[in-house]
Amino acid sequence: MITRITGLLNRVLNEEIRLQTGAFEYQVLVPDFVRRQLQGKIGQEVTLHTSEFFDGNPMQGRVVPRLLGFTTEAELEFFELFCTVDKVGTRKAIKALVRPIREIANAIQRQDPKWLTTLPGVGPATADQIVATLRRKVTKFALMPAD
Repeated sequence: MITRITGLLNRVLNEEIRLQTGAFEYQVLVPDFVRRQLQGKIGQEVTLHTSEFFDGNPMQGRVVPRLLGFTTEAELEFFELFCTVDKVGTRKAIKALVRPIREIANAIQRQDPKWLTTLPGVGPATADQIVATLRRKVTKFALMPAD
C-alpha cells in the first residue's frame, strides 16, 4: 500500500491531480479542499498522504485501483473516519469534502446537520447519521489550526 507520495505537481484537474515521480506520472484523486490548496503549486514538489481503494463494479468485471491524496495525515485520518458512517462510501466522502476538515468537524461537534447538508451529496438523513456516528470522535479535528 502506498501511504505517502512525493513528486512534481504537473496538473490540477477537477477531481484529481497528476504527480510526476521519476519516470511515472500518478493520477491521485483529491477532495475539493485539497485541490484548492494545490492549485498554485503546479511545477513544485509536493508530498501527499495517501490511501488506496478499488473503484468500480466487480459484478461487471471492471475494478480500478485508485490513489487518494491529502496534504496532511490528519486530513487523511478524518477522511477515513468520515467513511465509517453508514451510507458514506469513499466516492461520496471525496465529493462531500469541499470545506476544510476543521469546519466540517466543528459542524459535527456542534451537532449541526443543517450545515452538513450544504456539503455535496449529503442529505438530511445522512447529515443526521454523520452527527450521530462522529460527534464524539471529531474533537481533535475541530481544534486543528485554521489553514
